[in-house]
Amino acid sequence: MKVQQAQGYTLIEMLLVVGLLMLVAAIAVPSFQRNDTQELERAAAEVASAFRFAQAEAFRTGNPYGVIASTSSQSVKVYRLDESVNPPVVVYDVYDPFTKQLYDLRFGAGNSDVAISSIYFKFEGVFFPQVFVGFAGESGVPKYNDSGTIRMLENGYIRLGLNGLTRTVAVAPMTGRVTVQ
Repeated sequence: MKVQQAQGYTLIEMLLVVGLLMLVAAIAVPSFQRNDTQELERAAAEVASAFRFAQAEAFRTGNPYGVIASTSSQSVKVYRLDESVNPPVVVYDVYDPFTKQLYDLRFGAGNSDVAISSIYFKFEGVFFPQVFVGFAGESGVPKYNDSGTIRMLENGYIRLGLNGLTRTVAVAPMTGRVTVQ
């Protein structure tokens, strides 16, 4: 007569499988968070590079360059100001020196999960904050030409967000120094 043994898993085997699943989860969860942080850092670095490039071009060419951002279109663009006409005209023909494409950063659906959550550029004597900052030709000082009156930057930043994380790309008054916080 044959004795039939019960088929199944022992407690040790089940604990081993559960332990392995916990180990895999412990490794995977931080990597997802790290990817969010890395993606946000990369986006903040791109925005900071746009500011630095606009300021460098103003120094190099002696002509005003600037950066304009939009929360509705989730974009950051570098522009040059054509002062050969009156009133001066904003021209979006600035190319990224690395990609050789128009300097137009896009966030949100399809391109990145990072979103522009707020834009704030406050100039002295101007009641409402603006969504752009210009850099004076030759000096690179952040300013705003308000119908012939030069307004200096008091405070300015673009804030980016991703899954509860935020980074702020700030432009310092007078120097135009760009920092990521």
